[in-house]
Amino acid sequence: MDSQRWKRKTDAAIMTSARAAAWKREGARHIVGVMGFSGAWRRSGLSGDALKTYIAGIRAALHSTLAALQRQWGTRLVMCSGATDIGVPGCAYHLCEEMGITAMGVTAGAAIRYTIAPMAVLVPVGRRFGDESHIFVGLCDAFVVLGGGPQSDAETRAAHQQGKPVTVIQGFGGAADAFSAEDLPGAVFITARQ
Repeated sequence: MDSQRWKRKTDAAIMTSARAAAWKREGARHIVGVMGFSGAWRRSGLSGDALKTYIAGIRAALHSTLAALQRQWGTRLVMCSGATDIGVPGCAYHLCEEMGITAMGVTAGAAIRYTIAPMAVLVPVGRRFGDESHIFVGLCDAFVVLGGGPQSDAETRAAHQQGKPVTVIQGFGGAADAFSAEDLPGAVFITARQ
């Protein structure tokens, strides 16, 4: 972990996974992982008003989900995603900033090439995207998936296999829309309207 390099990119407290686990226990925090597409919006294939509607729908679905979690967990709620300020994670981080929800990131060293979203805690793990998945799934208590690709699919399945609650927001394509109740028995499925 190159903490000096990360400190030039973010004001977040840089922690090892062990320190982050202790931070979680010390504050009796409930960490909810948010998974989804982490690329530039233009890669969605949409543009103009259609793209604006798509992004607004994602933002509304995440806001509704985070607000419900905030009512349930109060100040103990922490949202965790992949640290970058793009796509679904970027939306989630900015909503947390607006809503007063503590945010953290678990990400690979590859993320240092991108703008890092505002957050309180950052846990860098490994070099390539995916290297961090086992720490992300291990630290989080519950998960929300909206859109996403192969990494979101793998992390969702790993979380489900560990018996952690998963909420799947469908209607935006990607990994989330490919899941069914047969794939993830006991998961909560929400169909969002755009």
